[in-house]
Amino acid sequence: MTRTARWLTLAATAFLAVGLSHGSAAAETKLRITTQLPLTTPLGQNLVRFKELVEAESDGELVVEIYPAAQLFTDKEVPGAVASGQIEMGSSSLARFAGTIPAVDIFNVPFLLDTPELIRAATEPDSPVRGPLDAAMTSKGARPLWWQPYGLSVLMTRDTVVRRPEDLKGLKVRTFGKALEQFVNHVGGAATNIGGSRQYLAYERGTVDGGMTGMQSVSERKLYQVMNHLTVTNHSNIEFIVLINERVWQRLEPALQAIISQAARTVEIEMRDALAELEAEAYAVAEANGMSIHRLSAADVAAWQDATRGLKELYQTAAGSLGEQLVAAAEALRAASTP
Repeated sequence: MTRTARWLTLAATAFLAVGLSHGSAAAETKLRITTQLPLTTPLGQNLVRFKELVEAESDGELVVEIYPAAQLFTDKEVPGAVASGQIEMGSSSLARFAGTIPAVDIFNVPFLLDTPELIRAATEPDSPVRGPLDAAMTSKGARPLWWQPYGLSVLMTRDTVVRRPEDLKGLKVRTFGKALEQFVNHVGGAATNIGGSRQYLAYERGTVDGGMTGMQSVSERKLYQVMNHLTVTNHSNIEFIVLINERVWQRLEPALQAIISQAARTVEIEMRDALAELEAEAYAVAEANGMSIHRLSAADVAAWQDATRGLKELYQTAAGSLGEQLVAAAEALRAASTP
């Protein structure tokens, strides 16, 4: 049985698991989690796994309720909803913090952190890249508990194969954040910010000619039905962050904080360990459904790097001293990874 199959087998009981938390009179503390993704996805199952661990270790003193598929808040609303206390917890893409913490776009500086090994090093809890970002998000009222990896970015198109920057000129491209809009516009494309749940319809209607996303999204949202080509650019990285309201966190007893922290670390490691296999299966699904996969040559990658080199300076200008600090940290990780 593949890893994805195991995720989906667990999904059959996920809704029951969520529902059991309602009406539990013994619970002292209820933690509601909002997410834009269905529970049937790996990220949804990652939340279910957290729920199971926390409730078991706390003997029911902590009860976790999960509200999937943007039932309560959309992805862009999650950081504000958690920070303001409208909900105790939420899962949101890291890019949604860029409006208040521009430095989070370090993972969208083109080709800076562009391999699984570099991403893993940069997202370790004590990393000089992740650490300052966790602190910055906490200062806004939403404390990161764990990061959920979603993989490196890919570029889909319907009619045109994109291998070099010039191939993107004149194409309307779906993006999901300011830094990626700059990436597209910088090489002559026309970026359009469209939410993840609205991608399929935008591609189906021809609102855009292409789009950026993670490989898991291609499979989960069946985007291969409306797009023909996929280019493995790996130019940026997508992370989701599971947050808890800081006031809620500070009110928890230390023993409960420890239970939550340990469960969070466990499910983060599990998710990151599973990522490579999940992405490989997503590629297989896309190809099996007629999508053409295009991998860049070294010369292609060099052309993209040259065309987008100026975006690092734009990032540093927008992100200020914290951005400069994170770029230096990321470049040090790159240097350390080079034989």
